Amino acid sequence: MKSSLIAFILALAFPLMAEEGVTLTVTVTNIPGVQGDLLIGLYDSAESFTEAPLPQSPKITVTSQEPVTATIENVKPGRYAIAVIQDLNQNGVLDKNFVGMPKEPLAFSVIDKIPKGKPKFEACSFEVLQADIAMTIKLVVN
Repeated sequence: MKSSLIAFILALAFPLMAEEGVTLTVTVTNIPGVQGDLLIGLYDSAESFTEAPLPQSPKITVTSQEPVTATIENVKPGRYAIAVIQDLNQNGVLDKNFVGMPKEPLAFSVIDKIPKGKPKFEACSFEVLQADIAMTIKLVVN
């Protein structure tokens, strides 16, 4: 009897635990040239922001200057931010000049203007709830 009750409770709870997240669709615009990769980093904390993107963060080879759309599946509810880099030399990082200014096109979710210095996670973050999300992020060329 006891094992039947436990099995019943687990059967009820399992669909809730297996519930999938939402789909996040990101369209990147203003691609200045056909070169390199787009690194679309998805971050879930201030500590990881711009340092350690989530594993499902896409990397797309640039094949035209047309807008590029990437889909990130199964994003769980929470607060996230996105950083996009056009990695011109495909070395996997944002290259900077001798004073620390970006040498490659980049952009962030929510904000349109790149601030001096690294933006805060809170300024770039958005809430993921129950519905799919689509956003457009425009690359900024320095």
